[in-house]
Amino acid sequence: MKHNPCKTCGACCAFFCVSFPSSETDDVPGGSVPIDMTTYLNNTQRYMKGTKGKNPRCIALEGRVGLSVKCLIYENRASSCREFNISWKDNIGNFLCDRSRTFFGLQSFTKY
Repeated sequence: MKHNPCKTCGACCAFFCVSFPSSETDDVPGGSVPIDMTTYLNNTQRYMKGTKGKNPRCIALEGRVGLSVKCLIYENRASSCREFNISWKDNIGNFLCDRSRTFFGLQSFTKY
């Protein structure tokens, strides 16, 4: 299996507000994100606890950013997490990935 650099990063999970549609929580048919790990953003959106504020860090992130991390709800994570790609995956850069890595003193990914 190819090395997944996200397992030693986690910067995006400790840098951004992780918001998503309220319909994705497990209290709604078809939803999967544990509602007890979320809070209301507005009438149609929720966000992962810990990700909104001065020092964000997702409640579902375990480990140390830049060394070894994992998502405690990986299989049930929100669409915003599922759709967030590592920079240069499929030859497409992701400024937000690089920005969060730089904040934690990690080298930005470059096009290989």
